[in-house]
Amino acid sequence: ALGSVTLSWVPPSENTDGSPLTDLSGYRIYYGVDPQDFSDVIDITNASLTSYVVDNLTPNTWYFAATALNSSGVESTLSTPAARDVY
Repeated sequence: ALGSVTLSWVPPSENTDGSPLTDLSGYRIYYGVDPQDFSDVIDITNASLTSYVVDNLTPNTWYFAATALNSSGVESTLSTPAARDVY
């Protein structure tokens, strides 16, 4: 059976250099079964979203990390990976 994981986050308010973030345009979710090599990517183009359901996951331990994107397509640093077991 395939499973799903609901991810949620708090939108960033600053750029990585500490300046105010004024042009958040979306997020990029990286995920896979190897925390050192994410095999899948989801682009979220709605900056107002604060959660997302990743579905069709096979039973395994899955790892997730995310970045924020600005209107120029500049990507933030990768978040700390989180793990979730799917049964």
